[in-house]
Amino acid sequence: MTGVKKRFGGSHVIVLAAAAALLSACGSAEDISNAASEPSDTTSATSEPSSSAPTETSASEPTEPTTSSEPSTSEPTKTTEPKPQLAPRPVVGNCYATGRKGFSSQRDGSFPVACTKRHTAETFAVFNVGTPPLPGDIDRIWRSCQPKFREYVGGAPTISTLGLTVILPSVAQTDAGQGWIRCDAIQQPSYNGNRGLARSGSLRNVLSGGVPGQFRGCALHWPKVDQVVIFTSCQRSHQAELIPESINLGGPSAPFPGVTTTQSRSKAFCESTFQNYVSETLNYYYYYPTAASWKSGSHDTTCWALDLTGDGLPPI
Repeated sequence: MTGVKKRFGGSHVIVLAAAAALLSACGSAEDISNAASEPSDTTSATSEPSSSAPTETSASEPTEPTTSSEPSTSEPTKTTEPKPQLAPRPVVGNCYATGRKGFSSQRDGSFPVACTKRHTAETFAVFNVGTPPLPGDIDRIWRSCQPKFREYVGGAPTISTLGLTVILPSVAQTDAGQGWIRCDAIQQPSYNGNRGLARSGSLRNVLSGGVPGQFRGCALHWPKVDQVVIFTSCQRSHQAELIPESINLGGPSAPFPGVTTTQSRSKAFCESTFQNYVSETLNYYYYYPTAASWKSGSHDTTCWALDLTGDGLPPI
C-alpha cells in the first residue's frame, strides 16, 4: 500500500503592531506521514499420525496368513488464531483516546471511549473515501473540516485553545476495506498544534456562547518569528493573550483576496477589537492567512494582545 504524505494547514503570517512598527514572516506547517503497517501473526497445529493394530488369528485352525494394515495418516488440522477485532467506522460524536503516535501518523484504529472519560479527540465529521485515500481526498476533506468545526463546536478554530485534526484509518482497517477520514476536535497544547490533550466532556456547542475560561488562549512569552506559541493558563500573569474573536475573510469556496487586502482587513479588525478584551495594553499582533493556508481552508485572522513592558497582562 502506498503511503500518503500531506502538509496540513499551510502557513500564516505574523504581524506585530506596536508603535507603528511592522514585522512579518512566514511560519511553517507540520508534515504528516503514514504509520507503518504491522503484520498479523497466525499459528497452526498438526495432529500425530495414527496406526491401526494388526488383526489377531486363532491357533486352533490354520488360516490363510494375514497381514497388518498399513498405517494411515490423517491430514494435519490447521488452526488459525482469530484475527483481532477491528474498530468500526467512526460516527459523529465519538470520542477517542488517541495517543501521540496516532496524532503524529494521522492514523488511529482504536475503539471509541465514553466522552465522560479521559480522551484526546472528539469526532465532528466523517467522510467516505477510497482505500487507500488519495492526496486529493485529504485536501478536499481538510478544507471541508473548517466549517464543520464551527457547526459542531460553535466557534472558529482560531479563538481558543481548541482546534482540529484529520485522522485516517489504521493500515489494518484500510486493508479490511474501511474507507473514511474523520475530523476531530482537540484541545491543543500550542497554537496550531496537531495533537490533543487529555480531557473529559464533550466539545459540542462549547463555544456557542463565547469562549469559556478553561479554553482561553494565553502565552507566557509572545512568539518571535518561527517560534511555537505554547499555551499556558490565563489565570496567571502572561505576556500574550489570544482574543476570543476572529474575522473570516471568505467562505470555503472564495478565492484568495490577495496579500494587501488580507493584511489591511486583518489589521483594521484587530485594531478595533483587542482593547475590548485587554484594555491594559495598546500593543497587539495578529496572524493572517497566506495563499497556501487559504488553499488549505484557513480563512481566519487571529488577534493577540501583547505586553511589551515586562509587567505582564493580568490573569483572566
